[in-house]
This record gives sequence, C-alpha cells and structure tokens, in this order.
Amino acid sequence: MSTALRPLLGALLCCLVATGAEAQSLLSARGLGMPFLPTDGRAVALGGVGVGLIGAELSVVDPAAPARLLVPSVAFSFQSSWADYDDNGSTGDFSGTRFPYIALGYPSSFGTVSLSLGGYLDQRWTSDQSKLIDLDGAGGTGRVTDNFRSDGGISTVRLGLARSLTPNVDVGIQVGRHIGDVSRVFTRTFDSLDVGGVVQPYQSGGRWSYRGWLASVGASADVGSILRIAGAWTWAGDLEALPDEDTLGGEAVFPLPSELRVGATAVLSPRLRASVGVHQSGWSSVDDALEGEGARDTFAWGGGLEWAGASVLGKSSRLRLGYRNTPLPFTWEGVDDPAESVFSGGLGMDLLVVQGVVLSRLDLALERGTRTGGTFEESFWRLATSVRLSGF
Repeated sequence: MSTALRPLLGALLCCLVATGAEAQSLLSARGLGMPFLPTDGRAVALGGVGVGLIGAELSVVDPAAPARLLVPSVAFSFQSSWADYDDNGSTGDFSGTRFPYIALGYPSSFGTVSLSLGGYLDQRWTSDQSKLIDLDGAGGTGRVTDNFRSDGGISTVRLGLARSLTPNVDVGIQVGRHIGDVSRVFTRTFDSLDVGGVVQPYQSGGRWSYRGWLASVGASADVGSILRIAGAWTWAGDLEALPDEDTLGGEAVFPLPSELRVGATAVLSPRLRASVGVHQSGWSSVDDALEGEGARDTFAWGGGLEWAGASVLGKSSRLRLGYRNTPLPFTWEGVDDPAESVFSGGLGMDLLVVQGVVLSRLDLALERGTRTGGTFEESFWRLATSVRLSGF
C-alpha cells in the first residue's frame, strides 16, 4: 500500500500548495483574505471548531488529537463550493475547489509524530468593471474594462508531537511556518472602436511571498466515558510579505493574532453524541498594518450531533448535523459586522476495520451557508470530502 500511496500523496501535496483561478468568496479581497477552515469532513459537519472530538485524529488545529493514534496514518481533504452573491443589486455566481489540508502521523514510543500542511488565508478572487473614461483630456470618452485579479493564499506547515500522559489525559505541541505566494494583477483593456484602432492592454502588478512562524499547544481530558473536553492555543509571530525582484513595491509586516479553541463532546447515549466549541482570534492586532482596512477580534461558535446507528452499503456509519456562526475579521467602510452562518450535515463511513482498528475512513459534509455585510450577501453550497488511510 505504501508504494501505491506515494504518487497519490505527491499529487495531493501539489494540489494543496498550488493556487487555482476560482474564487472561494468575494470577501477574499478584504484585508489579508478569507480565513480557511483546515478541518476534516467530520469536524465540518459538527460545527467546524475541530477540538474536543472523541477518538484519535490527524488534526491541523488540535495538537493533542493524534495522541492515541495506533498505526501510521495519512489524512487529506478537498472541498468544492458553488456560490452566488448580491451586492446592492449587482449579482453573479462563481465556483471553486480547494484542498484544506493533508496530514501524516506516525506513532512511536515517545508519542505520535505528525506533519501537516493546511490552509490559513485564501486570497483568490477576480473582479471586472466596465466604465467610460476621458481618453484625451478634451472630453473624448471611451469604454475600458478593468480586471483585478488576485491568485494565491497563505498556508501553514506544522510538525507536531502528541502523547498520552495518563489513560484520560492527552497533550500535544506543534511548531510551524506560514508559507505562501500571492500575485495581484490589474489589466485595463480599451475598446478598439472608441479609440479608433488597436491599443495594447495596460497591465500592472506583482508577486509577494509570505513567511512567518507559529506554535501551538493543546490538551484534552476524558471525564469517565461520557465527556471529553479539549483546548488548543496558537501563537503566531509577524507575517512578512516579501516582493519578488520584478515587483515594484516594498516589504510589509503584519502582526498575526493568537487563537484559542475550546471544545467538548458529551456521550448522550451509546449511539448519540453532542459536540460544541468556540474559537477566539485576536485579529485587531493587524488593524494598523492594513492601512485603512479595518480588522477586529472574532468569536466563533458551533456545535452538532452525531448518531452512530446507521449502516450504508453494509458499512458502519454515522450521521451528523451541525451549525456554526463565524464573524469575519476584515471589515470595510460602512460595514462593521460581516459574518458567516452555516448549517451542515454529514456522513462518516468506516470502510475497512481490522481487529477493531479503523484502517480506512471516509467523511462527507455538505454545507449551506450565507455571508453578509451591509448590502452585500453571499450564499453558497460546499461539499467536503475527507479520507483517512492507516496501516501502510
């Protein structure tokens, strides 16, 4: 199996670090971009916070989650989204696909070592505007089409260690690096009829690389067999934006926020569990560095139910329902309350179980959400697919 997995993992890694042309949200144009949710289909379906879930997981956001992993494992996820928007009467739609994370875990005598690559901020968006401008300074007007395009984003690569201190307490630590590249291009195209001939489009732009350090610590505890509680705290240093040699522009530094996640899962019956969690981010730290674009602290919350009494195609399965509410950190003039609200449902299937150990698992999550701010409203459907393979 390990030989067969190598090309698959290579392809997934390339897809994750590569950037696509499709937008995930028009709000990716605000501030440093649209925050990613680098969690698997199970966490997405249960409200998205991603900590405090029962069982061993390969997680980007919960350093202690891999502590009880029994066999070497790899997990990855991809998401497809379809959205439409209405901005004060101006409407449109778009779609896109992204790869939120890939993670590897290897149990050892001193704990589970993990390596992950996950999304952090998405900056993929495009905007077109057609308008009349003064062409000659003497009142002669002509139509031009302006295209603004941003392509790229910021990801995090993390190396972690998690282990069990007691049968009921797990701890974990991660150290990592923010990485990413973003290109921004402005193109103006002239109408040949208005200018009386062919005029080459005007283009300006550049490319920036992003770098910065981060570290996370986390812990979880089981209260008997009926409750798990967990928390994770992430510190982030300054994010440096470095222009390449062909870009006319200076360097920039953005002080990234610390983040706190707290979650819990209660066992309501042998087949029914309830999860809840909160996520606080101190994004106001970057407000001054954005030079006119506002940033604010955010407090998100979510939760869900998981029922383990289902069987799909003869496989043990779980059905999930969830909801989350997430204020968005980057604001704009006249709008100080942009937010995302999402209802979710999901299915988890144990595809291969050997001696009680799940060696192959599939998780699906379907989300229906809205993003609002002032007169702007964006509605979307999003399908997340996650796979975990173990024992190779």
